[in-house]
Amino acid sequence: MTTAHFTAFIDHTYWGLDKLFDALEPLTDDELDREVMAGAMPARHILLHMYRFEVGWLARLNGDDLPPPEEFADVASLRSAWEPVQQGWRDYVAGLSEEELEASFTVSFGSESFSPARHQAISQFVQHQGQHRSELAVIASTFGRSPGEFDWWDYLHDRGLTPV
Repeated sequence: MTTAHFTAFIDHTYWGLDKLFDALEPLTDDELDREVMAGAMPARHILLHMYRFEVGWLARLNGDDLPPPEEFADVASLRSAWEPVQQGWRDYVAGLSEEELEASFTVSFGSESFSPARHQAISQFVQHQGQHRSELAVIASTFGRSPGEFDWWDYLHDRGLTPV
């Protein structure tokens, strides 16, 4: 994998997230906080988990301390707070050489540490967010607010990169 691949995957991730925000912003607080799927958190919790995951892993990759958890009044304020995080991921990946992409870094969770390659952490970010985008799409659809397709081909078509 190259930084160009990861740049495209991250753009796809945020393209899908924008579609989700468009679908979720009109939901009521009750709908955002309702458990509608067995084994899945309510939409608000999933969004906060995704946001905190991105903030935390970006801090780890940059060698920064983890920031304290934030709370948000509504989906619109979370969406606004997410914009600089998205840019941070885009800038981080764009600034990596191919050698840096392969290099490992140390991650600590309490007393446990491990040293994945940077590309593995970025892959985890992309895949993790994809899982939760799927859950959120089901939740939004339950309330009649389907975000539409997240397929790679739809993304490429939407970006004018391939005919569909």
